[in-house]
Amino acid sequence: RIIGKEGRNVRAFENSTGVDVLMDETPGVLIISSFDPVRREIARVSLERLIQDGRIQPQRIEEIVESTKRDVEKLMLQAGEKLAHEVGVYNLPKELVEILGRFKYRYSYGQNMLQHTEEETRIGVALAKELGANVNVIRLGCLLHDIGKVVAEDEGTHVEKGVSLAKKFALPEEVVNCI
Repeated sequence: RIIGKEGRNVRAFENSTGVDVLMDETPGVLIISSFDPVRREIARVSLERLIQDGRIQPQRIEEIVESTKRDVEKLMLQAGEKLAHEVGVYNLPKELVEILGRFKYRYSYGQNMLQHTEEETRIGVALAKELGANVNVIRLGCLLHDIGKVVAEDEGTHVEKGVSLAKKFALPEEVVNCI
């Protein structure tokens, strides 16, 4: 039923989510493939909801995927807000907070990016206090140091992408230098 007649359901699912669906050799097992962890999560949750709903057809697939996208976007915003508040950064532009929320679905060297960013920001703040550096600059720079890892639109390293994003939001030059 997930594949549908002549593959129409699976094509609709792939088009709606931007992922590839692969059939595993194990019966009843599907593999969701995408370099974008947010797309993978939207596809995974959508597929679970479709199976639970039972009405697997192109129109219903699009409805479920759109609903799931909105739900995942809310979760990412909440995760970004929580991360920023945990490290003591407030009043960031909503778009930056939403981008930080993508860390929820990103791992680097086996560690979740939310956890990594919180830990390294706390370490950076402690070092800044010891050295007499500007704690607020270091706090914001540490929070945003890996943000380029979840920016997909531009070419370049994650540092270049992070710097570009910081400049787009007119963050202070000292924070840009931290990134």
